[in-house]
Amino acid sequence: MSIYHYNFETNWKFEADIEQIWDLINEFNYGEWWKGLDSTRVKKESTKLAVGDRFTLFFNTKLPYKLAFESEVVKLVSPTYLEIKAFGELEGQGIWTLSQEGSITHVQYIWKVNTNKQWMNKLAPLLRPAFVWNHNQVMNEGAKGISDSLGVKLISL
Repeated sequence: MSIYHYNFETNWKFEADIEQIWDLINEFNYGEWWKGLDSTRVKKESTKLAVGDRFTLFFNTKLPYKLAFESEVVKLVSPTYLEIKAFGELEGQGIWTLSQEGSITHVQYIWKVNTNKQWMNKLAPLLRPAFVWNHNQVMNEGAKGISDSLGVKLISL
């Protein structure tokens, strides 16, 4: 059975200061503002987010399945770059990149992962478009969560 690889790129734009967006992403308390997601810190290097910190993430997706995986902070450059590695039901790399132009903050998330769930890999040739759609729906919830939590305008998904 093949393992399927996915490369996702998500881009959001907010009318907000980069520090506001960074602080929310950097806290890793995604379950407080991201509908369908829960995160728990399992290893903490310091009181602030630091390289080596680990989290367990649980996603309730728009389709009838859930995903769980751990992530570890690999690189952190405040307020512009956060890189994680993921392992568990999803395995790979996630990179948050933030930039600001005037009053607009651009958030880009690159997610390169393999699925480790047997049923997902077996059905990927048929259901890959649905998995991609599902990922996009989950990410849209994240953008709306940032906008609602901070009271800032979401300009584009």
